[in-house]
Amino acid sequence: MARPTGALNQDHAETRERLASAAFERLCAPDGIRVSFRELAQSAGVSVPTLKHYFEDREGVIAAALEHARKLGAPYLLMMTRPPDGPLRESVLGTMRFLAMGWPMGLDKCHAMGLAQGLEEPRLGPAYINEVLEPTTQAFEARLAHFAARGELKDCSLRVAALALVAPVLVALLHQGSLGGRACRPLDIDAFLVEHVERWADAYGAMPVASSP
Repeated sequence: MARPTGALNQDHAETRERLASAAFERLCAPDGIRVSFRELAQSAGVSVPTLKHYFEDREGVIAAALEHARKLGAPYLLMMTRPPDGPLRESVLGTMRFLAMGWPMGLDKCHAMGLAQGLEEPRLGPAYINEVLEPTTQAFEARLAHFAARGELKDCSLRVAALALVAPVLVALLHQGSLGGRACRPLDIDAFLVEHVERWADAYGAMPVASSP
């Protein structure tokens, strides 16, 4: 029986994901910001028309690569949303250390590539936000919701609190890693995390209720 006009091959999704994975690796190379559509096709081992068939244009390839990055990070972000075991300060510090630990394992590439491409091409800014930055902040927002339910947070916008927690850490990690700050302006990341979480908890943590005499 002939396939209906416009229907996709059964392996279309698998092939598209494979091509997006290859594109992600090429885009994360030092010269990835300047890589052309033809070079993306070559790195994936396909022709330009084939790559165009799956993604239409260069921006489509990059958007799919960012989507691929989100899928890779989804299990780890899910871990961050689980109910915390300990009190606010200790638990949040542990979560931030978990984020920092994952930075050299691929998170740096996701954020550095997404930022570089998103700032260069207006269409890709929202792709970076939706596929990488927002899933990260939303995972922290979900974690903070557990503390709010336990009465350990002041009455606040959880989204603002999550951004206030995560954004400085992302900047510090980019500063030391992809931007080369480790060589010209080194920072003890763990000491930074300890002080940052303390100051953040001072601002957002609820004061413990004094016990009756």
